[in-house]
Amino acid sequence: MAIFSILFFVTAWWFSRKPSKILDYVGKFLNPVFLALLAILLVLAFASPLGDISNAPIQPNYQSGAFSGGFWEGYNTLDALASLAFGILIIQAIKNRGVKDGPTIAIDTIKAGTVSIVLMGVIYSLLSYMGTMSLGNFAVSENGGVALAQISQYYLGTYGSIILALIVIVACLKTGIGLITSFSETFVILFPKQKYLFFTTLVSAMACLFANVGLTRIIELATPVLMFLYPLAITLVLLAIIGRLFNNDRRVYQVTTLFTLIASIIDGLNAAPPAISQSSGAQMLIQLGEQYLPFFAIGMGWVLPALTGFIVSLIWYTTTKHRHN
Repeated sequence: MAIFSILFFVTAWWFSRKPSKILDYVGKFLNPVFLALLAILLVLAFASPLGDISNAPIQPNYQSGAFSGGFWEGYNTLDALASLAFGILIIQAIKNRGVKDGPTIAIDTIKAGTVSIVLMGVIYSLLSYMGTMSLGNFAVSENGGVALAQISQYYLGTYGSIILALIVIVACLKTGIGLITSFSETFVILFPKQKYLFFTTLVSAMACLFANVGLTRIIELATPVLMFLYPLAITLVLLAIIGRLFNNDRRVYQVTTLFTLIASIIDGLNAAPPAISQSSGAQMLIQLGEQYLPFFAIGMGWVLPALTGFIVSLIWYTTTKHRHN
């Protein structure tokens, strides 16, 4: 595992050294390879189903509150968090292709985002459907990686394991390249005294260390962090979408984010390991969340504070705007 991790992140680091080439590496080579390999498994799964989806048992976590459960599990995909970093990467990649006009860059970014949303939605839906059908032949797996291993081996034996290994390597490699590049470019802006290559090396080394913990353990450790970060990311994305409504006034962002931050801290503590969540200070905050934050029980206690912060800041902005006029 350690040797593979080192080889993997050295490869990701190598491709990340030149961000101007990322569109060629990922868009023209890695993505088509990933989609072609994944299509093999999907075609086999739908051509010869392992079971009938209508007979699949409903898992305990989804017997009630399926939407909130699915929404919360979606945090583990890191899509919203990654989009904040990848957005910069997409814009830079477009600029590297010779496009300099602002409106054209915006239109191309919207097109790229729309295609990504549609394709990711289709892929996630097909994978979910395939996994559900597999319950006709397999028990519920510890995580999605185990389920895919069982399915691929069932259809193609050793060759299935090889194909799945390639799918996982390519999928993780293209994501790793994107994250390393976007992380490094962002931190070069924040800390201009350090070179880009320094940050690519640093983040690659850190990721290599964490990779050896194992998928299930990584998810367990990441959950409280995601419960803290995701509400902030979602709030920022939504504010950016409707930014014209308040002329992208900084106060609206600051106040809304502050209200969301308070609830996010409590959500993160509630999802933390017992050593943290059972401490006296954490328990006091968690009890406050249970008493005063709607939807706290389903991990969405941040919704009302975020909405409240937005309304308060919007009133502040509107009032002062009229006063200045």
